[in-house]
Amino acid sequence: MAMANRLERGVDTLSVQKDTSNTTSLIRSNIAIIKELTRNKKNELRFKYKFYEDDNHSSVRLIGEYDALRFVYDFYKLKIYDSELQDPKFNLESLLTTHYKRVSEQMGYTIKPSESQVNNLGYQMLRTKQFKKSEALFKLNVVNNPSSANCYDSLGDFYLETGSKTKAIENFKKALTLQVIPETKVKLEALLNDKKNSK
Repeated sequence: MAMANRLERGVDTLSVQKDTSNTTSLIRSNIAIIKELTRNKKNELRFKYKFYEDDNHSSVRLIGEYDALRFVYDFYKLKIYDSELQDPKFNLESLLTTHYKRVSEQMGYTIKPSESQVNNLGYQMLRTKQFKKSEALFKLNVVNNPSSANCYDSLGDFYLETGSKTKAIENFKKALTLQVIPETKVKLEALLNDKKNSK
């Protein structure tokens, strides 16, 4: 509940409760509702209120909606610390899977981490030579997005970087069956040529 400041000078939320005029009836009603909801702990209602001292009836709408959405969906935001990104032993894949499982339970339907989010993390781990974390993330993306050529292309990049050329070829080929990506085609042709020349 977002309460705008419609009070006269010198009046606050404590003193207004003693007033009986029509001009303060709305805020007095709001305060009465807040007290009743706060008193009844058994209703299991997730409830929060805020008095916006610097906002009036018109301006409170925007900031009130913003704060309300943050409150209602407080479970949605994913926090990854720099120390977790830098720790080779930290399981990023598990963090993502667990977080979005909780989010799905709250929302009532399945929500998976976005393809771009996981892809970006995978490349970040690849650049820092955290290969175990990188591979797990790229594989998670393939499982979650089996029809995405980009996911297979990224996994192919991982194998190319780590010297597993056969697996890189497999993933680049798979990507191209789903979508023709010029960059993927170039990488695949280069690998196939290397393979042919090495015989």
